[in-house]
Amino acid sequence: MAKRVLITGGNSGIGLCTAEQLAGRGAEVLLACRDQTKGQAAVARIKNRYPEARVRLFSLDLADLAAVHGCARRLTDELDGLDVLINNAGVVPTRQQFTADGYEMQFGVNYLAPVLLTHLLLPLLQSRPNARVLHVASVAHWLGRINPNTWRGRRPYLVMDAYGQSKLGNILFSDVLAQKLAGQGITSNALHPGGVDTGIFRHVPGLAMKLIRPTLTTAENAARLPVRMALDDTFNDVTGGYFDAKGAASRSPRARDKKSAARLYEQTLAALELNPL
Repeated sequence: MAKRVLITGGNSGIGLCTAEQLAGRGAEVLLACRDQTKGQAAVARIKNRYPEARVRLFSLDLADLAAVHGCARRLTDELDGLDVLINNAGVVPTRQQFTADGYEMQFGVNYLAPVLLTHLLLPLLQSRPNARVLHVASVAHWLGRINPNTWRGRRPYLVMDAYGQSKLGNILFSDVLAQKLAGQGITSNALHPGGVDTGIFRHVPGLAMKLIRPTLTTAENAARLPVRMALDDTFNDVTGGYFDAKGAASRSPRARDKKSAARLYEQTLAALELNPL
């Protein structure tokens, strides 16, 4: 039976290449995107390459928690289950922006909204055997630290500090989720697929680029890791891991701090008004 995979931000970059490769391997692909025009173009591109592919488009704006709830309701109404959730979408605004709910944009879109979406879609994942949740993190998590005082904005706004915090949050959440779902048939893993050398990096400070540049690759190459982690049998029982293209990846000390992970999870669920798992 073909796997059903939902990927956020699957309309461009690594996300689009991931969606395309998933379809090429026979998966049913659900694209959850903010920009529906780009989403439709992505569907057309995938169908043009793989005419028999099953691809659907859903509207999802991660910068609006009400919209996340709305997307989750539609998915729950229309689907009987979900095999894989890939929390891929992310933003890196070079000037400080805010979500509809008043959160700093990177924290809100890259971290907070995916936590909400994951919790809301757990019933769909629980209905399928060997379901998986993948969190697209980054080597830039080494630059991050969890600071609740910055969640509603920071002065000065340092783009890579904000990005690093959001990516550190992805890894810590993945670990907590793996622990909470142990024995329930759902795995949770984080990954660094590799960056793609595009204009997104033009404002990145020199020190950060020293960390990032060795990992830069093409979007097609970067997509291979999330595709393997979504579909390959070798990841059936793997949970609580953090991977890059070479295998198990190195984590920062903060990304190994279980107390920090538990504290962040508690604070996050309070902000989202969710009950802990």
